[in-house]
Amino acid sequence: MATFGIDPRQEREVSRVQPTASSMQSAAVSPVQAVPTAPKVAVLGPTLHFKGELSAEEDFILQGKIEGSIHNPQCVTIGNDGSVIGDIKARMITIDGKVEGDLYGDEAVIVHQSGRVTGNIFAPRVGLVEGAFFKGRIDMSDKPAAKAEKPTVTAAASASRPTIPSELTPGVPLSPEATERVLARGS
Repeated sequence: MATFGIDPRQEREVSRVQPTASSMQSAAVSPVQAVPTAPKVAVLGPTLHFKGELSAEEDFILQGKIEGSIHNPQCVTIGNDGSVIGDIKARMITIDGKVEGDLYGDEAVIVHQSGRVTGNIFAPRVGLVEGAFFKGRIDMSDKPAAKAEKPTVTAAASASRPTIPSELTPGVPLSPEATERVLARGS
């Protein structure tokens, strides 16, 4: 499953500095230096059964069941044991479980091999991993306001456009890891 910017190999330690006579004289040296913390991710466990509209401000992983809509300006992951009957709107949506409803991703929607989606997907980038179940339609069009104000492309702007990665071959499915790499390049 995706780790949302958390490197599992990265150690989260607090390095300790042994105070010496010279360092104790200097107020600028701190005896403890904290390592930056990882982004907060809430996990809604498998025993959770919720009916209604769920909204949150932090990333979350759902392993339980929700009957109703989800609105989140961050990342939403429906885990292997997760189930949603309703629409989901978020910046980034990752599906490993089951969803019956429409998905509205501001940046991207990814349906992994274990994912089952019955509904429509609306997002500028969509990833369907081989083995995923999907029944519905996909709309990857730009937002209406962006269509109306499309700037003209200059030679300098077209030269700065990223090239299509070599791992993207039409008709060849991507692995979950390759999908994450491709989506990370677009950010």
